Order: sequence, then structure tokens, then C-alpha cells
Amino acid sequence: MKQAKWIWRPGEFEIYHHMLLSFRRQEKGCDYPCCWHICRPEASVRFRRTFTAEKDGAFTVVTRGKGMVRFNGKLWPVNTAIPVPAGTYDVSVEIFDLDAFPSIYINSDVLVTDESWFTDPYDAVMVPAACEPAFTSPEDDPAVFPFAYEDIAPVSVEDVPGGLLYDFGREQFGPVRMTVPDGAEVLLVYGESREEALDPENAIIRETLTAADDPDRPARAFRYIAVLGDAAKDVTPAARLEYLPIEDKASFRTAEPGLDKIWDLCARTFHLNSREFFLDGIKRDRWVWSGDAYQSYMIARYLYNDPSVTERTIFALLGKPPYKLHVNTINDYSAYVIVSVWEHYEATGRLDFIRTVWPNVKALYAFIASRLDENGYVVRRNGDWIFVDWGVLDKDGPHCFEQILLWQTHRAMAKLAALLGEPDAYTDRAEALRARVLADFWDAEKGAFIDSFTSGRRFVTRQTNVFAVLYDFVEGGQKQSVIDNALLNPDLPAITTPYFKLYELLALCRIGKIETAQDYIASYWGGMLKEGATSVWEAYDPAQSGAAHYAMYGSPYGKSLCHAWGSGPILLLCRYVAGVYPTAPGGRTFRVAPNPGKYKAFQATVPVGEGFVYLDYNAPTVTVRATVPGGVFSDGRTETPLEAGETCTFTLP
Repeated sequence: MKQAKWIWRPGEFEIYHHMLLSFRRQEKGCDYPCCWHICRPEASVRFRRTFTAEKDGAFTVVTRGKGMVRFNGKLWPVNTAIPVPAGTYDVSVEIFDLDAFPSIYINSDVLVTDESWFTDPYDAVMVPAACEPAFTSPEDDPAVFPFAYEDIAPVSVEDVPGGLLYDFGREQFGPVRMTVPDGAEVLLVYGESREEALDPENAIIRETLTAADDPDRPARAFRYIAVLGDAAKDVTPAARLEYLPIEDKASFRTAEPGLDKIWDLCARTFHLNSREFFLDGIKRDRWVWSGDAYQSYMIARYLYNDPSVTERTIFALLGKPPYKLHVNTINDYSAYVIVSVWEHYEATGRLDFIRTVWPNVKALYAFIASRLDENGYVVRRNGDWIFVDWGVLDKDGPHCFEQILLWQTHRAMAKLAALLGEPDAYTDRAEALRARVLADFWDAEKGAFIDSFTSGRRFVTRQTNVFAVLYDFVEGGQKQSVIDNALLNPDLPAITTPYFKLYELLALCRIGKIETAQDYIASYWGGMLKEGATSVWEAYDPAQSGAAHYAMYGSPYGKSLCHAWGSGPILLLCRYVAGVYPTAPGGRTFRVAPNPGKYKAFQATVPVGEGFVYLDYNAPTVTVRATVPGGVFSDGRTETPLEAGETCTFTLP
């Protein structure tokens, strides 16, 4: 008999927990509703399967919802033993749950719940059931996300005006328990910085507690906690770290000054933001933004090589059709979801997941297509946000960046359709769009793409041209022109956000400018370390000093000091310095093409497929061992097959 698991309709677990997450944001004593449409789970679902009992037995449908069981010609209540004479049967379990989402659990000698069941929300479209490995006993509750917890203690407690300041040493996320004596009142102020915790008026998270309040406070981000008021010394906050128990698969170590600390800083930041889904940051929004998530998928493929958080995040962002606005209300972010589905298949080869989300992907694509103009261009419609990046961009009329991203979306749809044996209605659209973009946005005099052809400003930005290189939109001499006149042009405005800086660094690495990326890692992330960062900030400006580092969005502490997109060096070091990447879905084949750049020595462990590649570089030689077959080593001139388990040494040019 197989392992019994709690089961539900695919996506319902994710939809439910995304709903909860989206409404946990708080700012300055207010509950802050999510500012886009949030889906709810189905209220009622049927679970069905056919099974054979070799001998007489019984089964019980365990559920937190309500409903009934259709079995052997009768109706039976749930949470009650149902007798099963030996034989073959169809069983239907019909559940409604108005508080969470319909889910069931059966563990008996004759029948268990697992992925072999089928589900439908009374729409006659039966799909295989879904589950999570954490829910395998009748006491489990899928409505409670399975986080792990660890007690954490402050490294110091300091007397401050009006109370006490607790310093927990580094960025944390978790619940705090604090019991307030009868008749007393205290003010609890959370701070990612010392300044924030000591500034109740401007701190993002603060709350007043009395004896009547629940002593168990919601999980929140903090390094410092100030307890203020007359009773401050009569209470002690007991904090716990709340985290997702997920294992690091990648590592990178070198003698380069500070680089090991940068890796560790990025890894801790990424862990703190890897929860039910990939978050943008753990303090302010704690929402699931598709642009942030798109970069997190890339990083997670290396650090974790575990598809679970990525797939939950894609489910959450896809939500449920029909679509009325773009994902997160941002045109680019809808496109990122579709592109990421194809890239997830390339990385993992998980075809069942693709089949499951494909109906929603097609519906989202149809929504995108319905909003295009007569030329097939992305344009701003009512309710849209043409984001691209924070920066000075010419967004008059169709924006070139959006069209290149749309071109990649058409191509992703074509590949997904081919994978699933469906007609290709997308390649012709991609080719027609590319031809039109080259005609309208290419500026031969400037030798690069302009943002807008309608404004007359002929404004060239790095963002648009970075994606032209990243997605291979241009080739040959035209690509070299983009590189020379945009990517390497010191006269163009610099990209100032770490979000888009990662794309720029990836593009530079692709064209061989690995040392530029290495220098930036050392200066940007190393600069944050020198400022005392214990996780990676949402943005960093070395020209700032002191508390000015913490201001953003018009608030003195509005900047997130733990932001997922800041973990990009993990991707850069694994993909381009160690040079390990799959060349067939799921890593069935892969290439190892190290590019040490400025580094004289490093040791790296990089996951690929179901195994690992181990590299030990000491200039000019590198020792490589892959634990799985399908690998090829490239030194840029020749390629050598790698035998699984065999250690090979190569000399790099």
C-alpha cells in the first residue's frame, strides 16, 4: 500500500495560503490590504477513484470540511468508518469547506489517498489530485503551513529612554510571545535597524499591547525590538525564528576578500524570503511579486535545486481565470509568469507540472493578447502599470522593452504547445513581432534600440538593450552594436536598482565580461557588508551614510533590509564563474564551462539534474567531478565528455 497523504485539487493549497499571506501586511498600526485581485479557493470539490479491495476492510475519510461519501450504492458520513467488502468499486467523496479548502485523508488496508485520485469542482473537468510531502498523518492540517521553528535569543539588551531595546544580532523573521501584566500597557516596536526600533512614530511595524491582547504576536521581520512604556522592564519578548526547512545544495568558496561572507549574506537573505512562496522582502510588503519571483526562480535552481517553492509561487501568481488585470497589475509581470513556466521545465523537466498549469497559462496568454494594439504591441490599457524598472525611461506609446518580453512570451508559448502536442499558434506571432520591432525601434544612427518611436526623443536605455541581449533578440553585427552602444556605453544612464542590475550583470556575463560582474559584487554587496548589513538590502547607494540608507518610498524606514532580489551573486557565481548549466530539460545533459575571471582559486558545489558537479580551481587548472552522466566540460576551445563519478583535471586558457 502506498503512503497515505492529504490531497486536494491542484492549486487550492497555494491559492488558500496566498490569500492568507496577501492580507498579513501591516504598516503603522494598520492592516494593509493587497492592492490587486486575490483569488479564493473552491468551496466544494469532488474526489474520485476506482479501487479494488482484495479482502474485507474499512476506510475513514478524514477531513476538516464537511460532506459525504458515495460508496457501494449508499451515502456515508465523513470522519466515520465505512465497511468495504472485497471487490472493485468507484468511490466519490464530496467535500465543502467554507473556512479553508476541501481536502481529505484516508489511510487503510484497502484504500489510501494519494495522487492517483481525481478531483473536480463540479465542472466535469477531472484532474489528478495534489499533495504536499509534509501532510501524511491524520493529525496534519493543510490549512496550517508547515514551517519549522527555532527559539532565538537577543545578543544584547540595552536601557533606552522609555524602555528596553533587544538586539537579536542579525535579521530575523518570526513570532514573538509577550505577556503583559494586568493593568499595564507597552508599545512594541520592530526594527530592521536600531534607528527604526527607536522611532515609534515612523517605524513600519508597531503595536500597543495590554493584558487583554493575545500574547502570541504574528510573525514579523526584525533585528531589533524596542519594548517601551512603564511596564517595559516587567515583560520579556520571547522570539522564534520561523523558516522553511529547505537544504542548500550549492556552495562557493574562495580566498577573495569578503566573497565568502557575501555568499553567506545572500544565502541567508534568500532563505528568509523563501516561505510559502518567494516573497519580495520580509518586512514591508511580504507579497508575491512576479518580477521579484522571476529572479528568485533562477537563484533557487542553484541554491536549492528544489522545485517546490517555485511551483507554489507560479500557482499563486497564476491564480484563476478569467483574468481582468495583469499579474500584480503590471504588464511585464504577466509575461514573466509565462516565460518562467517554460524556463522551469527547461530546468527541471517536470512535465506533469506543466500539464497542470497549462490551462491557466493559455488563459493568461489570451488575456495578454486581448490587450495588444493593432500592431500586436503591448500598450498601456486602463488599470495597467508599464513598470520595466525604477528609472528614467521613455514610456510614451509602445515601449520596446515590453515588446521584446512579449516576443519571448510568444516563443515560450510555442515551446510549451509543442511539448504538450498542441498546435503552434505562437511562432508566427513572434516572427511578425520581431520584424516590426526591428523596423520601429531600431535606431541605426545610435546603433541600439530606443525606448519609444512615438515620442521623437530617440531615448536609448540600458534596460531595453539588456533584454535584447539576454533573450537573443539580436545576433551578429546588430548584437555587437547593442553591446558597444548600450551595454558598454558609459554615457548612458546607469541602472541603479539591484533588481535590474542583476539582468545587466547576467547579460554582461553572457558576453564574457565576467570581471565586470565580479567587481560589482565586491563593491556593491561588499559595500553593504561594510555598512553592517546582515541581509541584502532592497537597494544600496554608497554615497549615502547612516540612517539615510534606510529611507525609501517617502518613508525614513521604507526600504526593505532583506530583499530576495539581492541574492543574485549566487546565480552569477554558479552559472558563470563555476559555469554549470543544463543543456537539456532536467539536466539530462549539461555543460561545465568555468570562467574564473579575476579569481585565482575557488571551490564550488553546483547541483545539476539529480546530482552535483564539484569544481576545485587553482589557476590555471581546474579539477571537476560530476556525480551524474550527461556532462561535457568546455574550456572555450574544446569539449570533453565527463564520466559520472570520474575526477578530471583541465588547464584553462
